[in-house]
Amino acid sequence: MNNIKELQNRPENIRLLAAQRQLYIKAKNAFAVQVVLTVLSVVVLNFLKLIPQEKIPFDTAWFALLASVVAIIDLSVFIGYISNMRTRAAKIQELFDCRIYGLQWNKFNAGSQPEKTDIKNNADQYRPNPYSPLKDWYNIDLDGLPQESAIIVCQEINLYYDGRLREKFKQHCIWALVGLGGLSVLIGFSGELTVPIFFKDLVAPLLPALALTIKVYTENVKSVKASSELKMAVNTFRQNNAVPTIEQLRQIQDKIYCSRKDSALVPEWFYNKKRKGLEEDMRVTAGRDQ
Repeated sequence: MNNIKELQNRPENIRLLAAQRQLYIKAKNAFAVQVVLTVLSVVVLNFLKLIPQEKIPFDTAWFALLASVVAIIDLSVFIGYISNMRTRAAKIQELFDCRIYGLQWNKFNAGSQPEKTDIKNNADQYRPNPYSPLKDWYNIDLDGLPQESAIIVCQEINLYYDGRLREKFKQHCIWALVGLGGLSVLIGFSGELTVPIFFKDLVAPLLPALALTIKVYTENVKSVKASSELKMAVNTFRQNNAVPTIEQLRQIQDKIYCSRKDSALVPEWFYNKKRKGLEEDMRVTAGRDQ
């Protein structure tokens, strides 16, 4: 029988969860700044169009240049920092899963294990969130299951939770871009519209938002697709009442790590908003409420 639910609540493993969550918080804070800069540049540039040209003491073409600079900063500064935080968090979460599942660390897939100082420093910085506790991380019914069966249930939950959350966030990203684009078009058509003005006043201000939305959207599409494909493979075992081998479970875990490392971030407020409903669905998926 498995002892996953006992192992996950050991202090040393709770500290792993605290460290990975703190790194994700840092990454999400950077992402929030990135979004604010992007959206703010679009909104400010759009409303400046309502001011008569003669009342602005400089050429409005500079605003188009500013929008381009924001887009470049997004790509060159924020992406690198966020990717680094996300990879370190994914490694620590992988170590947590390996410990409670009893799986060997795959250095060929994940590289070296996370630094002990990285775990300690970030775990010490973490401030508990009462609405999202670390205890009982896998809060599902695993009693009486063999180790291999318990592991694949946990892996299935990871895939389901991640896929559903990202699918919802992907849709919100599209609607946000449509809203900003609509605002630009409405304000743009409020005055005389020529081809140069179209590109300067409509297209250029949208560049940062467009670049960020395309990036987030494509990363989420990739992650949702990977989760769906893995979930289909996992479901095959359950439908056939087959017990996977440790080698097969290790292969599934490798894919989960890669997805965590490469997937776009979901803002904390969005996660908290959807968390309760997803957890209820998650328990049904795991078989608790069936």
